[in-house]
Amino acid sequence: MGKDIYRNRLEVPLNKKVLSFLSSLKEDLWIAEEDIIGTEVHNIMLFEQGILNKNEIKMILNSLENIRNKFLNKQLELDENFEDIHPFIENCVIEDIGIEIGGKIHTGRSRNDQVSVDIRLKIRNELNKISKMLFELFDVLLNQSKNFITNFMPLYTHLQRGQLGVFSHYINNYIAQILRSLERIEEVYNRNNCNPLGACAIGGTSVNINRKRTAELLGFQAVIENSIDAISSKDYILETLMCLSLLSIQFSRISEDLLIWSSKEFNFVELDDGFCSVSSVMPHKKNPDTVELIRSKTSKIVSNLFTASMIIKTTPSGYFRDFQELKMLIKNSFNPLFSIIDMFIGIFSTIKINSDEMLNAIKGSYILALDLAELLVNKNNIPFRQSHKIVAKLVKESNNPQDILNKKKIESAILEIEKKKIIIPEDFVESLKDLNKCLEMRISQGSPSETEVKKFIQSLKENKNKLYETYLIRVENVEKAKSNRENLIKKLIS
Repeated sequence: MGKDIYRNRLEVPLNKKVLSFLSSLKEDLWIAEEDIIGTEVHNIMLFEQGILNKNEIKMILNSLENIRNKFLNKQLELDENFEDIHPFIENCVIEDIGIEIGGKIHTGRSRNDQVSVDIRLKIRNELNKISKMLFELFDVLLNQSKNFITNFMPLYTHLQRGQLGVFSHYINNYIAQILRSLERIEEVYNRNNCNPLGACAIGGTSVNINRKRTAELLGFQAVIENSIDAISSKDYILETLMCLSLLSIQFSRISEDLLIWSSKEFNFVELDDGFCSVSSVMPHKKNPDTVELIRSKTSKIVSNLFTASMIIKTTPSGYFRDFQELKMLIKNSFNPLFSIIDMFIGIFSTIKINSDEMLNAIKGSYILALDLAELLVNKNNIPFRQSHKIVAKLVKESNNPQDILNKKKIESAILEIEKKKIIIPEDFVESLKDLNKCLEMRISQGSPSETEVKKFIQSLKENKNKLYETYLIRVENVEKAKSNRENLIKKLIS
């Protein structure tokens, strides 16, 4: 019975070259355990519905648990005569306990809803894993943020020094993006965590199955009602890849920052030696290869989304073999992200911040120009456009950044532009020369003043705690379903 258990309709065996072309057997090892779990749950439901008897469910579950243990212990020998993991596992059961009982395990389901169950279970597991790692990265970044609340740095637009800021403010920008990714993961998780099992091939089944029961045993929070939607729609895959792509783009931009800041031209940060390599011929070189590879690996993740979109968009409603190609796109998006997050956790745990270099960059630039313009507006009621013109003139005619804070030159520029004499108080300029006071004047919500940075850190912590609670509930529900399922299997086997 062993080979081609699905090919009753066709008399000629599958050509070996065609089999090789069609096969996803080795790739399917990624979802092998999920396939076994889905099969166990389906058959428990068949037993509870009176379709299998006690002896049959006992033998089926015994066989499936043996296959599962062999797989987990890397002792399962694949038979490459099978197209994919689903008929292979079914055939393993049939060879183990015979066709009379083993031949019943596929009753009331199709490979179409079966593979959808497998992928949804795998995505659920991977989303929980990536959430856990992102929370760890969040904690590392937040710890660094707390350490550098008062460490000045230039903030850039167009890669030009724009405004005065602090390093904590920049790190908080990363943390805020990670929080949004965690929010997206929560939303994607909820839409993914639904049960397609029981939709069968595309139009349901006449077998008296209980879809709500399989959803309960698998820890799914709902049943996908429409049978076409259950096996045909792949938006949950695209959503997952979109979420991972957005995260990748954020990580790539962080890598760009680290590459620029760690160069000798900037020297704002230094990566720990453990995350750098050396040149084969230049003894002085210390290369930030980890962040360079993060940048390239994220490009592949983004391209996986595009590839999946092209596969899905060309298929009519229904199930098609094209979807087989989606599994590895999902796997090859999750796996590199796990290693990338791991790298960032290490990099930001050990990174050295060169605050003196950042301060020198501030002092050597016209970074306080906007602060001066706004001070003229606030203190002297000068229209901002005129104030902008006054400071632009000061910058244009200055020999160094300190010139724009020269009291007499400011008064002269005001007189020329505004056509009126305004006396600048002595403490006017001093308030800008004191960088702490300069930032204190930034009263807008979300600015890099110490008050606002501390408020934002508190807000980040509160939002993280809320998301972490929902994550723990997700994990608890999955573990609860797993525990109930495993206890039920032990009971039925014994």
